[in-house]
Amino acid sequence: MMQENKNIDLSGLKETIQRLESGGGYGYEASPISLGTSAVDDRLPWGGLARGGLHEINGGNAGFGFHAGLLRRAAGADGCILWCRHAKVERETGLPYGPGLARFGLRAGQFLFVRAKHPVDVLWAMEEGLRTPGLAAVVGDGIQPDFTATRRLQLAAEAMNTPAFILPPLQKTTFASAALTRWDIAAVLNKHRNKTMRWQANLRRCRGGAPKNWIIEWDEQTLRFDLAQILADRTTAPDQRQSA
Repeated sequence: MMQENKNIDLSGLKETIQRLESGGGYGYEASPISLGTSAVDDRLPWGGLARGGLHEINGGNAGFGFHAGLLRRAAGADGCILWCRHAKVERETGLPYGPGLARFGLRAGQFLFVRAKHPVDVLWAMEEGLRTPGLAAVVGDGIQPDFTATRRLQLAAEAMNTPAFILPPLQKTTFASAALTRWDIAAVLNKHRNKTMRWQANLRRCRGGAPKNWIIEWDEQTLRFDLAQILADRTTAPDQRQSA
C-alpha cells in the first residue's frame, strides 16, 4: 500500500491546507488538460478536459484506471492531489494500490488522503481543497452529490482553476449534476496480451459539446491516452455506433 501518503482526518485538513498555501501554488495555467490524443482532445469544447471544472467518472475498477490516467495528465509527476474518500469505500477497498498508480506515472508522495464518515464531510473537504492554490487536483470518492452540491464544487473548481473529479459508488442513484463532463468507462479485452490498459470511454454528457464514444488505451511509455490500435485507421467508427 501507499505508506508514504499522508492520511489525515478532517480536523487536520485546515492546517494542511494552510501549509500548502504558505508554500505557494503550482502555477497551473488556464490551459485544458490534454489527454494526449487529438482524436479526443479536438472533440471536447475546451481542446481537452476543462482544468477549472468538475468531472464525473463512472465505472468502478475500470473507471478507476481511466481516472488515474486523467490525474497524471492533470497533475504531472509532482502536483499534489487531495483525495477525499467516504469511509465506507475505504473499508471495502482499502487505499489505492501504490504500484498500480505507478503504472500511470503517479508517485505515492503526491497524495493527501482524507477519510470522512459522511458524504457531506467529503463534500466539505473537497470545497476546502478546491479553494487552496497549492493543489493540482481534488477527488471525491464514493459519493453521488446532488445538483446543488455539484454546482458548488463546479464554481469552486472554476474560481481556482483546479480540476475536481467525482468517483460515484458503483451502485448509485443518478442525480442531475452540474459537472462539465460525465463519463461511463468499461474495460475492453486486449487480445494482443501486451498488458496495455484499454477502455471504452463513453462521454455521456459534455457541457457545450456532444456525447461521444471512443475505445482508448494508456501508453505507459509516453504517459498519455491514445486511440486503441485496432481503431487507429477508423477513428470515426465509435461515434457512428453511438449518438448519446
